[in-house]
Amino acid sequence: MQIVSTDPHQFGIIAVGQEAWGFIAIGQMARGFLVLGQLAIGVAAIGQCTACIWGVGQVGMGVAWFSGMMGLGGRGYGGVLRLIPGLDPPRRSPDTVPLDDVMAGRASGHVRLQVVEGGSGPVLGQNGAPLPIKMTPQVAGALQLHARELPEVFARLRRHGPVVLCDGLVEVPGLRSTSTSKGLLAVRLLALLAVATSWWFIFAQAVLVPLFA
Repeated sequence: MQIVSTDPHQFGIIAVGQEAWGFIAIGQMARGFLVLGQLAIGVAAIGQCTACIWGVGQVGMGVAWFSGMMGLGGRGYGGVLRLIPGLDPPRRSPDTVPLDDVMAGRASGHVRLQVVEGGSGPVLGQNGAPLPIKMTPQVAGALQLHARELPEVFARLRRHGPVVLCDGLVEVPGLRSTSTSKGLLAVRLLALLAVATSWWFIFAQAVLVPLFA
């Protein structure tokens, strides 16, 4: 083990190089615990393609959280398939604001809206008609998943320039039976277990086995 390593066969506290291997690793194919690279394998990682617990990348997987164009994660942002349910639990109804105030940019917050059918799937609406509200990928995915169960939701809205954006959903308490999604929850948990197992295998083979060999 070295303090600073540029040799891909020597683990370093700080490793730099094309195949950096260390606690902090920076390189094209970085592997370690805190990593930055085009291909990044670690606990916390930033890279074009990543396998991590927490990370950011163009594509990849993060067991706890991942943000990227395409990937899998417990939670995340962007085009990430979230394996932990995407709707916040309906502990209580949130405070709401008038829809007209949000549309005019005078307020932001939760608005109780209907889930209606749009041209390409379920969208947010009022009085049976769709509203011009843009949803984040996570919200759109959650709405697609639960549209048949939830006729209404509390949508967290804010004005972002010319666009009204929805970046969160909360269930209306009492509208959905808690027993209807147990099968889906089981599938998600199994998928999360598969992601965690895959990450551990990749991390162990790339980082731990060479370290203790």
